[in-house]
Amino acid sequence: MPKKISISFEQYLRRRGYMFLSFDQAVLRIIKKSFSQKSFCGFWRMWNPYSGYIFFLLYSLIGGNRKRAVAISLIFLTSGFMFHDLVIYLVTGSISIVFTVTFSIYSVIFNIENKLLTLGKNFKSYSLRKNIFPLKYHVLLNMTLLFLPLLAGFLVNYFVFPHSVVNKLFP
Repeated sequence: MPKKISISFEQYLRRRGYMFLSFDQAVLRIIKKSFSQKSFCGFWRMWNPYSGYIFFLLYSLIGGNRKRAVAISLIFLTSGFMFHDLVIYLVTGSISIVFTVTFSIYSVIFNIENKLLTLGKNFKSYSLRKNIFPLKYHVLLNMTLLFLPLLAGFLVNYFVFPHSVVNKLFP
């Protein structure tokens, strides 16, 4: 039987530092905290705390840390399909797999980085403690790791569904 989740939404927001903020303050904090993270894994832990809580619950139900790679992959696939591509289909009536492909790539990057950070705990703790890279480096790396898979998602969608409404965004 799955273990009962013992963290409330309020506790989840408080742990991430989003309690008692107005909407604009929360959005600015999300952007600042996410992109300044020292890893891609850190970026996703801070990005969108509202849907993040739903995914945290789903992650826990799937198996959490016991089946981490599988749980992370399913979370990314669910997000890409249900919260992005399905919404595009429901709004436009046009099939799109841009975000399913993109989030699949994100899950691979996340799982590889997580494994490397787990294997190299000494390097991780040293690099995070000493902050050997400047903030601009982390922002640029996180933006690149977001953009390149998104570009791949658009290219795959263009070739698989050439008449998709999403392809018309980039004539």
